[in-house]
Amino acid sequence: MDMLQPDSSTAVRVTGLRPVATGVMCLELVPQEGRVLDRVECGAHVDVHLPNGVTRQYSLINDRESHRYVIAVGLDANSRGGSAFVHEGLKLNDVLWVDRPRNHFPLHASDVPAVLVAGGIGITPIWSMVQRLEREGRRWTLYYCARTPEHAAFLPDIRRLADTSQVGRLVCHFDRLPGQEP
Repeated sequence: MDMLQPDSSTAVRVTGLRPVATGVMCLELVPQEGRVLDRVECGAHVDVHLPNGVTRQYSLINDRESHRYVIAVGLDANSRGGSAFVHEGLKLNDVLWVDRPRNHFPLHASDVPAVLVAGGIGITPIWSMVQRLEREGRRWTLYYCARTPEHAAFLPDIRRLADTSQVGRLVCHFDRLPGQEP
């Protein structure tokens, strides 16, 4: 799909498109023509201009990288064209346009242990923060809430990290586990 370039945006190609939970698709976006993207900082988000004319903001989950952007998109039951298009219309090698990342939710620099809380698709900026905290050896606890484990994006990766971490801990809460009342 081709589209006109929005002002001050960079063309990226969809090189990865995979489900990471029920109703959540992870996208890998790489720049066209060997360009380098702005370096990602945990907590940042980027405007994505979709070929259907819709622009949506998505958190970046690949802290410290500049060769690609990685986002996750939850399918909204009341989608007005953004998440539904990503889940149903987007294909590998499609070209999208992205604006420069902005960060209105930076990780606070401190020696104090971090307590992070995420629900559903809200895990995306938090997951990048957890990875940064782990690399820095800073203590962290993540409270992750979702409907079920199958609805928890990146849960296997987060569990793997927490299970091997010397500084981190994961606490999950699921609303709809078998045998529990809704």
